[in-house]
Amino acid sequence: MNDTVETTTQNTLMREVEPFTSASFRAHPLMRLLVQAMMVAALAVLLAGCGGGEEEPTRTPVPTWTPTAAVAGAPAQAAAPAAQPVAAAPEVGTQLVDPAQVQAVVATATPTPLPTDTPTPLPTDTATPTETPTVTPTPLPTDTPTPVPTPTATATPNYTFELESSEKFPTDTLAPNVVRVYAYVYSDAEFGLPGYTLNVVHNGTPLVMEEASAGGLPTLTREDVSPYSRFTNLSAIFVEPQQGEWRIQLVDPLGAPAGPETMFELTAEENNRELYVRYREK
Repeated sequence: MNDTVETTTQNTLMREVEPFTSASFRAHPLMRLLVQAMMVAALAVLLAGCGGGEEEPTRTPVPTWTPTAAVAGAPAQAAAPAAQPVAAAPEVGTQLVDPAQVQAVVATATPTPLPTDTPTPLPTDTATPTETPTVTPTPLPTDTPTPVPTPTATATPNYTFELESSEKFPTDTLAPNVVRVYAYVYSDAEFGLPGYTLNVVHNGTPLVMEEASAGGLPTLTREDVSPYSRFTNLSAIFVEPQQGEWRIQLVDPLGAPAGPETMFELTAEENNRELYVRYREK
């Protein structure tokens, strides 16, 4: 079987090579090299077919130059060009690098700086922020009001009489610094009540009061009809400087206060020198 494969391969190779064996094709050296390469490849295939039953992996053949035999009847092939001399392989230990070139490369080469170890900074303790204390403004001192004592309520005396009227009227019959005081002490059942008098104080000085009230029907402070005419059953005249404070209060026959006190204020030139009070029994 191997002989049959070899014969078939040679026939095929001759048919493929025949066009390239012409005189014109052989005259060109490159064409001869191409033919030789193809023949080597065909030979490799032939050898592979003659091998054992196992197929080996196909390797790419290295082209080599093999002289081609002249075909019968063809013109003589031009002589092959002289083979180029092959440089002898250097012996072991022979220096292949030119020292001058090495020195030039070394002189122009820029040295690569070696990396330097950069020390890694050690971590530092970060101070824990502290809270800034809030400044509380000091309140300004305030004036503490002085406590005002609460006046103690004074019990109103339970007088027997109540003060109904307290008036002063002008006078034309009295000279300056002469003050007349009128009073009417009465009850709804009996009109004028007898035996009552007045406590008169001028500028803090008690004045002497000898008159007392009369019982029965009252009289008038003025004889003619006048808007200043009032009922009265007690009158007294005081001769002294009129200016100042006049306080008048009703007292009973025993000298005890019988009604509320009233106050009048007179000036030095004032003509209203008639002071009038009226007390009614409760």
